[in-house]
Amino acid sequence: MKEIYDIDMDKNQYTKLISEIPKVDIIVSTGGETFLDNSRKFDEKFKLKDIDGKNEDELKEIIFNIEEKVIKFIKKYEKYERANHTFEPIYDENSRILILGSFPSVKSREESFYYGHPRNRFWEVVSKITKTELPHNIDEKKSMLLKNNIAIWDVIKSCIIKGSSDSSIKDVEVNDINSIIKNSKVEKLYANGDKAFKLYNKYCKNDIGIEIEKLPSTSPANAAYSMEKLIDEWKIIK
Repeated sequence: MKEIYDIDMDKNQYTKLISEIPKVDIIVSTGGETFLDNSRKFDEKFKLKDIDGKNEDELKEIIFNIEEKVIKFIKKYEKYERANHTFEPIYDENSRILILGSFPSVKSREESFYYGHPRNRFWEVVSKITKTELPHNIDEKKSMLLKNNIAIWDVIKSCIIKGSSDSSIKDVEVNDINSIIKNSKVEKLYANGDKAFKLYNKYCKNDIGIEIEKLPSTSPANAAYSMEKLIDEWKIIK
C-alpha cells in the first residue's frame, strides 16, 4: 500500500470495533457473507481473495482488484443520496382511513408535500371518488382529504435513494405510523402501490397489528393503469 499509494498502514490504520464506527449509508463486504447485525445486510460484496499466505505480486494483484471494484462502486452509487421525509402527515381526529405511500418523489421533496409530480394521478383519483373539485394548492388538497376523513403519510422517514426510484431504496428508517392510529379513528389502511405495501408489511405490521390493502400505484410509472381503471380500483376508499 505504501509503495503504490503512499499510505502507511502501520502508522495511520488500526483495528476498530463496530461500536466505534459512525452510522454509515453503504456497507461493503470484502469477502464473506457475514452480516454486521441481524437487521442490515451488505449493500455490496467485493468477494476478494484471502490475503493470507500471498506473496508480494499476488498482494499487488488483489490491491489493483480492490481499486477496480472501488471505482465501479463509486460510479454505481454516485447518484444515491440520504434523503429525509421533512413534512408532516395529513390527518385529524376524525380520519377514518389512512393511505400510505413509500417515500416522496424528488418533486414532492422539492415542494414539501405529497404527490407533487404533475403526472401523479393521486389528487385527481381522490377528487373524482369523493366528488370534490380538483384541488390546485396545498390548502385545497388538505381540505379535500380531511373533509372526507382521509389521512395520508408515507412509510419511510429516512432512506438512501436514487432520485425517485422505489427500487433503489436502501437503509430504511420508518415513520411512527402508530401516532396516527392512536390519535384518530383510523381502522382501515391502504397502500398506494406495491412498494408501500411491502414496506408496511416488513417494518410496521407487527407493531401496528392492522392489515393493509394494496391499491395500484397512482404514479406515472404505473402506465398499465388508465385513469378509469385506477378509479375503479380506488373507489373502495369511499
